[in-house]
Amino acid sequence: MSSKPMSTWHVIRTMIWQQGALYALNTLMWGLVFTIPLLEGLIAKLFFDTLEKRPLELNITSIIALVMVVAVARALSIVGGMAADIPWRFRISALLRRNLLAHILERPGARALPVSVGEAISTLRDDPGMVEEISDWTLDVSSRVVFLVVALIILFSINSRITLLVFVPLAIVMSLTYFYGSKLEKLREQSRESTAKVTGALGEMFGAVQGIQVAGAEARVMAHFKRLGDARRAALLRDSVQTQVLNAIYGNVVQFGTGFILLLAASGMREKTFTIGDFAVFASYLERVAHTTEFFGHFMSTMRQTGVSIKRMIELLQGANQNKLIEPHQIPLSGSTPDLEPRVKTESDTLQHLEIRDLGFEFEGGTRGIKNINLTLERGSFTVITGRIGSGKTTLLRAMLGLLEPQTGSVLWNGVCASARDLIPPRVAYTSQVPVLFSGTLRDNILLGLPDDPKKLEQAVKNAVLEQDLLGFEFGFETKIGSRGVKLSGGQVSRTAAARMFVREPELLVFDDLSSALDVNTESQLWDRVFEHSSETTCLVVSHRKPALKRADKIVVLENGCITAVGKLEELLKTSGEMRRLWSGELE
Repeated sequence: MSSKPMSTWHVIRTMIWQQGALYALNTLMWGLVFTIPLLEGLIAKLFFDTLEKRPLELNITSIIALVMVVAVARALSIVGGMAADIPWRFRISALLRRNLLAHILERPGARALPVSVGEAISTLRDDPGMVEEISDWTLDVSSRVVFLVVALIILFSINSRITLLVFVPLAIVMSLTYFYGSKLEKLREQSRESTAKVTGALGEMFGAVQGIQVAGAEARVMAHFKRLGDARRAALLRDSVQTQVLNAIYGNVVQFGTGFILLLAASGMREKTFTIGDFAVFASYLERVAHTTEFFGHFMSTMRQTGVSIKRMIELLQGANQNKLIEPHQIPLSGSTPDLEPRVKTESDTLQHLEIRDLGFEFEGGTRGIKNINLTLERGSFTVITGRIGSGKTTLLRAMLGLLEPQTGSVLWNGVCASARDLIPPRVAYTSQVPVLFSGTLRDNILLGLPDDPKKLEQAVKNAVLEQDLLGFEFGFETKIGSRGVKLSGGQVSRTAAARMFVREPELLVFDDLSSALDVNTESQLWDRVFEHSSETTCLVVSHRKPALKRADKIVVLENGCITAVGKLEELLKTSGEMRRLWSGELE
């Protein structure tokens, strides 16, 4: 795959091809909207020629009737064009956003975005709209070209010398677009980047309010944000001024040229080489020819700016095939939102054993990570990974699940190599050290799109030792928990995340230090309930807490990213100095 971003024309052609029938209908409707004015000019000529008693006479009433028929036809064309245009436009931007989001969600969690969340949101919000706009303008281009060709033929038949002057403004507009296009492209890129920095800074500020307050850094953070805002304002102003100046030049060049041509036509009337009807045709057509010429200038400059938007979207793909951006998918724009179909558990999803072979991952700089991890989990086992802070426990879990992209090794599910997309419910459910909750209801945060099965939901809450807390919530499952679960305690956040795991009934439960936010009694109660209904529940747990270590069938001791000991607690307390140090630290 070439590193060069795909061309704007390639994206537009693909959008047109994917919705060929709708685009054809849209083109037909807007073609009528833009070409019906040809009839209006000819009717004006008939009217004035009739007033002058020219040989081609029509009844005034007939001419008025023609005007009304043409007006009604144009109005109906506009209505039909809008009916076809709206779904056409929205499917373009929706498809681009859908494909970008799908790719981001497929990436390993630590590498999902090459930029900040705020910058990614800025790209998803603004840049697909540019592609939507320029794709829609192709309808205007084809329709205006038809109008321009037919209008020029009619004008040539009336007076070729004056008609030739129509091309002068068009040539000037195209030349300006060519010479200033690269500058417009650069200014648009600067304005987009500055907007993304502001959005990114906002996201980071909102996510670190407590840290900013503790550090007393409010003034410095606001000063930094002000600098970003000033830079954005300056970049947007340069972009807007340059665009508006160029548009003003387009408009004035075209209007000046049109006025000059009409003056020449008026002099032809004095010389009797022009009739009033001929002048009416010129006056009618030249206004629209002028608008068409001005539009071509806007279109070409916007094409250059759209190239910047496509480049920004491709950056979110992080080297993946660029065609993923424009892959065809169904985009429903009407009716109710389609229900998410949960993945149905099959026989191959039933865990017999999971094997980790030579798994390795190092962070940039090579100072931390894991190496040569070999581990097997049997069905129904309770395995605890323990070690000092920084020993690689969380890295091991995340690399195993594909949230970090392993540099070496593989994970086998029942002997078959498994990717990150395989290690999700109904096979695996995972809760991180800092569970992520959303600003919705408790029910929504537990289900996250699953069908609402009251029995499963209540059982999941019970397994998570959350039922007593639920009774204390004023609105029960419908309680709004606030952004990131801010209205819940740390333990309630952890147990809500655990309930989210249990309701999915996975084969393997993976907990990353879940018990650190729980008291000893609640933790013991949680592990009892995990195994209460089935002895075949399989758990992989990062923990240094006594209840988990005592219950473990197997303890894996990590030191500096390597496994140094494996066994049951009693055995390791005899054979592993590191385990003894960890155990005594827990007792203290």
